[in-house]
Amino acid sequence: MTPMLLLLALAAPSHAAPKPSQVLATVNGTPIKGAQVAERLWKQFGDATLQELIDEALLKQAMAASKLAVDKSEVEARLNRIQSQVADEATFKQRLEATGTSLEQLRSQIEDQVVREQLTIRSKGLTVSDAEAKEFFEANKDRLGVPESVRLRHILAPTEKEAADFLVAVRAGADFAKLAGQLSIDRTTKDKGGDLGVTSRGMLVPDIEKVVFGLKAGEVSEPVRTPMGFHVFKVEEVVPAKPAVFQDIKADIARAMLADKIAKAWPEYLQELREKAKIERKSR
Repeated sequence: MTPMLLLLALAAPSHAAPKPSQVLATVNGTPIKGAQVAERLWKQFGDATLQELIDEALLKQAMAASKLAVDKSEVEARLNRIQSQVADEATFKQRLEATGTSLEQLRSQIEDQVVREQLTIRSKGLTVSDAEAKEFFEANKDRLGVPESVRLRHILAPTEKEAADFLVAVRAGADFAKLAGQLSIDRTTKDKGGDLGVTSRGMLVPDIEKVVFGLKAGEVSEPVRTPMGFHVFKVEEVVPAKPAVFQDIKADIARAMLADKIAKAWPEYLQELREKAKIERKSR
């Protein structure tokens, strides 16, 4: 399970399986029991679930036999990445509690993931050479760099005339942020003085991007029409593009390429475990 899937698992509610005799619902007095639900689920998902459990057993056996030492630093790094995707530590703990999962159980799941990857790497001899990483860098360096970006504010007006009036006021010396806070109809940014944050090239619709990236720091745009109304933009800061430097991102490239190789090799490795094992399916 990837760190993202683990995070999604934290957000999912946990439910105990009903007992076979447990009445789950009644329809005009007719009971629907747990056994009926279980039977329906078995028909729909039984084979897939059984195979999943067989594969889990095979992996646990392979992990036990391998005696691989878990890379603790990698485990903690992945745990930290999962936590960073949640708003704060309190929310993270709440999601753990909601699923009946402890921090140690989550760490154990990540450890299993790391060992499974190590098993696949060792079984298939997976590596990423400097030459491979460099080749990937050269083929993708234009999109690996940090694009030019701008820090924006805006005032949104319902009519072109009102937008033009705002523009006149700003050019006459009115404080843009205060004007936005008082008169902009964009409720999401009004209380922040029209602050839109930092926006990179490629994130805006072409017509707006052409306007705002044509401005210098401190400059204000002519009114720009969108389906929401008429915008007046102000560029607070221009952050120049930063070309990618191979040595700075070499480790990230190698990590991503290795993860891709593991994902591609994983089905074959799992199939090999199945073929080597003695698996006896009992008739139901």
